[in-house]
Amino acid sequence: RRAQQVHHLQGVSPMTITSAIIYRGPSMADGRPIMAVISQLGPKGSDNAKTGDMAQIDILLEDEHPVEARKTGHDTAICGACPLRVSVCYVNVGFGPASKYRAVQRGNVPQMAPGAVGAILRERGRAIRIGAYGDPGMVPFEIWRALLDAAGTAHTSYTHQWREPWFDPRHLSISMASVDSENTVEELRARFPDARHYRLASDYSDVDRALEVKCPSKADDGTRRVQCVDCGLCGGTDRAAKSIVIVEND
Repeated sequence: RRAQQVHHLQGVSPMTITSAIIYRGPSMADGRPIMAVISQLGPKGSDNAKTGDMAQIDILLEDEHPVEARKTGHDTAICGACPLRVSVCYVNVGFGPASKYRAVQRGNVPQMAPGAVGAILRERGRAIRIGAYGDPGMVPFEIWRALLDAAGTAHTSYTHQWREPWFDPRHLSISMASVDSENTVEELRARFPDARHYRLASDYSDVDRALEVKCPSKADDGTRRVQCVDCGLCGGTDRAAKSIVIVEND
């Protein structure tokens, strides 16, 4: 199948490609075969109301449908022990992730080097959402660095994996460290003093104004104020900014 996917690129203009596989290999967590699939590479990007026009990257098991992977628990290969994985996660794995998985299984998604995909995004002027589903920490850091360096556009990225012994701390240069009820900012700072975080809170009353800002996505009245594509704060330490606090469903 991989040979067929590479062959699929021959004689095809890169600017006509809408999706691509930029990583195929073992999960950093448990070695299961996973893949990173990027979509919205064509002339029209995502119409996601919160993120805006951004290319979307899903991290999927290569040999198991996302719905089945969630049932069997094998999705730990792409999500780890994320405490939001089952009860809070907003991703409908039977929709977007399943659609990408099926497209790959049909042989309709070419495999491309991250730098080549980044060149398409640079031409489009399109920002990147890393981890629309799945955790970027499961993919080798070099894949993301090559993609972002070639694209030169803004991105968002979040990882829950910073507590794991196998975690590559270089990910924190491009990803926000996710903080929630299962861990604390103090624990993060003890491990990685310079990391920026994205903290899920019950309300905004405890925002540390010296270190954090409320996510600017919505105004106080609940109306959409700014989309991620225009904000760009959630880019790890590549961005010199305060950390972010958000309330669930905000």
